[in-house]
Amino acid sequence: MGTGRVSRSLRRLAFGGLIGLLVAAGAPPASAHRTELSVEILSVQAALAPDGRSISFDIETRCDRKATIVEARVSVTQPQASGAASFTPTCNRIPTVVGVTVPASAGTFLTGAAQASALLVVRQGSTKQASDSASFRVRPSVAVRLADQAVLESGGAAARIDVTVTCPMTATGQGGQVNIYQGQVAGGATFGPTPCDGVPHTLSVRVAAVGGLFQPGSAQAEAFASVTEGGDVFPGNDLRMVQLVG
Repeated sequence: MGTGRVSRSLRRLAFGGLIGLLVAAGAPPASAHRTELSVEILSVQAALAPDGRSISFDIETRCDRKATIVEARVSVTQPQASGAASFTPTCNRIPTVVGVTVPASAGTFLTGAAQASALLVVRQGSTKQASDSASFRVRPSVAVRLADQAVLESGGAAARIDVTVTCPMTATGQGGQVNIYQGQVAGGATFGPTPCDGVPHTLSVRVAAVGGLFQPGSAQAEAFASVTEGGDVFPGNDLRMVQLVG
């Protein structure tokens, strides 16, 4: 190869490299692209509060760290009730799940079909928004609450404790069980169904000791209860430290 041809080849290589550098310098880096804005209703089932006053479900949001939230709101409608609530998205460039609870502002929510919508408006230079709507099934939930104290009976052979159960209308109470653990001594007792009317109902449950006698002091207690609707079972529970008093 002659000297002239070699020189022309070197010049072409140098020119091509310069063009590549200029193109790369003019192209914005991948990190400079703004994150896509989105909001999506994830739940196909939502939980109805035991008193029927609110519905809880999950949504997923995505927004840029530099975005300023203008509006973030969800709403739920049923033929007899509706409600809306704001939520706080986490803008970190990745899809993030947010749990939302929508209180009823008109009427009372019931189990069954419901329509939900979500709106997310941000400002990042200009104002942008994302929205979503979906239908889901509202299922009942049951709230179980143990008292903080249990009263010893028969010299510690048993302990009596109150348990409060709340479940929404359209569900059917199935009763439940209370267990108390104190070292090597334990005991359990069942209780019958309570009405499902959105109102708390308190039962006094006598738990017999097994393996010894209960003593005054702290113990671990747990309670379970369930409701049924449409052939499905929905449980609730409470687990806490309680004081056994003589």
